[in-house]
Amino acid sequence: MSPLDDLRAAELDPIVWLQSLPAALEPVMEFVSLFGTETFFLFLLPLFYWCVSPRAGLLMGVVVLASASTNLVGKLLFHAPRPYWIDARIRPLGVEEQFGMPSGHAQIATATWGALASLVRRPGARWAWWAAGVITALIALSRVYLGVHFISDVVLGVLLGLGVLLAVLGLEGRVTRWWLARSLGAQLLFAAAVSGVMIGAAVLANLPHEGWTLPQAWAAAGRIDPENLDYMVALSGSALGMLAGVAFMWRLGWFTTAGPAWQRVLRWALGSAVVALLWYGTRELLPDDSAWRYLRYAAISLWVQLGAPLTFIALGLMTREKIGAPAP
Repeated sequence: MSPLDDLRAAELDPIVWLQSLPAALEPVMEFVSLFGTETFFLFLLPLFYWCVSPRAGLLMGVVVLASASTNLVGKLLFHAPRPYWIDARIRPLGVEEQFGMPSGHAQIATATWGALASLVRRPGARWAWWAAGVITALIALSRVYLGVHFISDVVLGVLLGLGVLLAVLGLEGRVTRWWLARSLGAQLLFAAAVSGVMIGAAVLANLPHEGWTLPQAWAAAGRIDPENLDYMVALSGSALGMLAGVAFMWRLGWFTTAGPAWQRVLRWALGSAVVALLWYGTRELLPDDSAWRYLRYAAISLWVQLGAPLTFIALGLMTREKIGAPAP
């Protein structure tokens, strides 16, 4: 057994004990867990981008994509099981097909709630960081309680989330200035390169495990497909659409999210309806393969970043900012 295997074995009993607590905790933990998913934040992204602040929306998008993609690479590198995969005493209160280490919920929650806290610039805003910390801790606890992560998974996830958060906040200004100095063609090439690197990193992470087969001891866990790269394909398509949309939106003149509450609600409702149409419509009409999945997510992200603002402006629901950068 490796040191990590020994560590996981030592963590099994605490997880069993945690699950022995009153059953009333289960729905609470399931609910808390939702606030650490990339789906939850990608749901919030349009709300921030269209109705609160384009910079906040973009920051959230970058942080979620960076966290989710690096997390998947980490999972492929470790090829680590989840608790309920290896111990029948642990109830699978959540079902996951991907490898367990590091925890995606813990990483994404740490980075994204931290990014949101960084946007609160008012005096006495320390409360925002405390709130982000408490929410992240509860999400991490929920993942252990649900039997889908070891304690070490969530600890590593939190550390990686902090790394992503510090990297994004530290590089935001320099990368933005570099990006704005590039031509449209160079920006689009950069967007394509970022998208390609994301898929390439996942492929490379799998190489050391070439020939790996699912251990027989994990078979009782049910449906598991941990080496599947469909998730990374979706993330890389989203990255292409987001960066390409920003490149065009910059040149067309940015927009302001100001306006009465009814106008903002209408933006969100109309824009989200198109997102849902693109999501469900393309999934039903297009083949379910990697190429079409990539294009589907790129199209959805491009709508959020470019198509929706231009539509809102044309309908009189939004006005142009006439500046060369998203206002904070």
